Parts: sequence; C-alpha cells; structure tokens
Amino acid sequence: MAGLDLAAGVSGRWTQVEALQDVRPFTPTERQVELYRAVCGAPEPGLALVGYGGAMGGGKTRALVELAIDAALLFPGTNILIGRQHYTDLASTTMAEFDRHCPSGVLRVRRQSPPHSASLRLPSWPEEVVSTVNFRHLSDWSGIGSQQYGAVLIDEAGEVAEEAAQMLLTRLRHPAQPQRWFVAASNPWPGWFERWFVKRELSEPELEQLGAEVRFVPASVGDNPHLPANYGELQRALLPADWVDRFIEGRFDVFRGRVYPDFDPVRHRWDAPLPQFARLIGGLDFGSQTERSHYTAGIVAGITGANAPCGANVLIRLAEFEDRGPGVFQRLEGWMDASRRKFGRIAWCADRSQMAWIDQQARLGRPVRPSRGDSGSVEWGIGLVSERLAGDAPMSYYAPTLTQFPLRMREYQWERPDDAQPQPKKRNDDLLDADRYCHELAVRQPVTFSQVEIVTPVRGRSAP
Repeated sequence: MAGLDLAAGVSGRWTQVEALQDVRPFTPTERQVELYRAVCGAPEPGLALVGYGGAMGGGKTRALVELAIDAALLFPGTNILIGRQHYTDLASTTMAEFDRHCPSGVLRVRRQSPPHSASLRLPSWPEEVVSTVNFRHLSDWSGIGSQQYGAVLIDEAGEVAEEAAQMLLTRLRHPAQPQRWFVAASNPWPGWFERWFVKRELSEPELEQLGAEVRFVPASVGDNPHLPANYGELQRALLPADWVDRFIEGRFDVFRGRVYPDFDPVRHRWDAPLPQFARLIGGLDFGSQTERSHYTAGIVAGITGANAPCGANVLIRLAEFEDRGPGVFQRLEGWMDASRRKFGRIAWCADRSQMAWIDQQARLGRPVRPSRGDSGSVEWGIGLVSERLAGDAPMSYYAPTLTQFPLRMREYQWERPDDAQPQPKKRNDDLLDADRYCHELAVRQPVTFSQVEIVTPVRGRSAP
C-alpha cells in the first residue's frame, strides 16, 4: 500500500482500489465490484451519487464498510461519515462489521465512546496526516451541518429522512477528497431512495453538467456467493410471496405495509376539466414554528353535485399546503384566504388539539370545525379515505397541481403492519392527516358558525 500513486486520475482509481484489496482479505462480489466501479468512475473533481440496494443478504453493509476503509486510504486526510437512522442498529451491524474487517495495520485510533470514530493512515504518510471515519445515527441530523465530508455512506437509507440525505449532500466538500462519494444502501421501501436511484427522478443531465453522476446498482440474494447454501431457496419456502419479491429478489415495485395500497398516482389523478361542485371542504393539520418540526398542512377539495359528469359525491382535491418554520401559521391563513378567493366558501376541519387557533379563526370569519380526535378516529379516517380510493370507479382524485400529495400517499406506511391494530408511521404524515380531516367533513353534517353557513354550493373552478 505504501507505493500507491495517490495522485492518479480517474483511470487509475480502480487500479488503486484493487491494490488496496490485494493487501487485505476482501473479495468483492460482482455486484460490489460494480458498485466500486460506479464510485471510482465519477468525475474528478466531482460527485458519485450511487444507490446500492435490493435484497437482504446482498452484501450492502459489508460494501459500505469496505468503501469507507478504501476512501480513507485513497484520500489522505479525508473525513468520512457512515450513518444509519438509529444508533442501536448502527452499533450492532455497521460498526461491528467495520471492527471485524478494518485492517489493524492501518487503524491508528478507534474511539468507542460518543462521538464514535476511527482514525486510519498508511505507514508512508506524514505522521500528522490521518483520515477519519465517523459513525453517526441520523435520527437527529441537525448536528451534521457543521461538518465537511469527502464520503457519505448511508446504511438502510429507506429508514432515513430525505432531509437528512439532502443535508449530507451539502456537507460533501472536504478538500482532501476531490472525488466525493455519496453512497446509499437500502432494502426496497418507498421513499427518496427509490425516487432518486430506482425511478431516476433526479435531473441527471443537469447533474452531469455539474460534475455529478447518478448510478443505481441492484442486488439480489443470488448476487452474494458468501451466503449459506440454499439460502435463497429456503427463504422462498418460508416467507410470504410479497416478502420474497422485496427482500429476496430485491424488487422495488412491490411494497408491503402501505396504508393506502389502492392509491395509484395515475389512476387517481384528475386530468379532465373540473366539474361543478356542490360543496367545498378543507382539512388542516398543525406542526410548530421551527425549521425541523412537523409540517403544517392543508388540503382543499370539492364534492361533486348530482349534475357532474362523473356523478355525485366524488371528492377531488384541488389545492395543498405543506410548510414549516417561523411564521407558518400566518402563511397557512394566507393560503386559506387565497383558496377561498379562488374556489369559493370552504368548510374547514382541523386538528382539535389547536382549539385556541380554531376559536380565533371563527372570530376572524374563517370558521373551522374541530376534528373528532377520539379513540379510533385515525383508523376511522383512514377507512374513509380508503373507501373512496377503492373500486372500479374511484370516488376521490387529486388535481395535477398537487405535487406533494401523491408522494405522501404512496410512501405512507404502517409502523408494524402485522400488529392487530397497526399505527401509521409518524413521518411526513401531516398532509395526509389534513386529508383525513377533510374526509371527515365529507360525511359529517354541515354546521353554521356565528350564523354564517359554511357549506355553500359553488360552481367548478380551475385548480390553482
């Protein structure tokens, strides 16, 4: 390792990695070689943005550990992050794998107490030069904003919030590593990993012009020759078919545990002219006025009248609001007023925990009905939404101007889908809570606030 030409360009980077691997006992699988070539082939200077994922047993954790070791040795003085959502999972899997496989000859210091890290160096380097591998849980990612990294490696990225991944992208600027690596590994889950790497929704031509390359390397059980004999066949015999599709075959097109499995972003999109509405209703949910709190969210929908071409009682979502940070309640009120000017008088239903705000809105001429909020109301509300989505002729749609709503619907999951009474995951659920409150008004009787009837027939209007 001491004789490596660390100044070699892109064409020599893979050769350097092979030389490092000749010195330590790591034989990568074919898929892991593909992963290595994806990061080594990125522009220099530039960014490799790589997703590695699919099946359990595909060698994801080992690959991230080996990438961390190699980045530390290829770029003297670099700073590397290995992250996972929860510390207990990070310690028992990724950190343990690192400790098993990091060569003792390059490990200078291993810090076993928070903040956990390892210092690595080659014998030929100047004494003061070391590379650092940091181990961080990402459930609270606010503290990473002051760091600079040359490589960010995220294990089980499907568990990690998209904001954490976005924040880490901004920290990839360590001067010791001009070829920066962002590698995320995940089993199949709906979310940003799928959107970025599997569905390729990032603007890749624009990224390439800026020196970034996006790659996805799939992995299945059959790609890992180090698993026990007949491992895949045994799992296929033991697991339900949908688990086999996801966790053994590594398929991202089948998901178990979605709260709204009937929702289809194409089937439930309303592309025709808006019909006449008999009622306008809206739902509101509240976060707090900090940058990283839950969102404050709102949905406006129309309920069709008897003369609509699609029939009566069809719900079409017309507008959405999702925001947070200082002043968010004032922005919400501005959006409510703009929606009224756009569509007409709207009956609102809001999270009953905000009764002080609800009372104030009534005094200001924005009457709002509190949500049910009793035991079982979440399950009841989800049932209302699900019932309208199902069937050959759906009874609910969304206008194409809504961009966050279809993402949230598809990625909304049960915390433990096998429980007798599962609860939805409390992550990015605010807009869908508002949607549930909206659906409450679709089945509850209209009410009058301060002698003002808040359910008034209106004609259809264009979505904002």
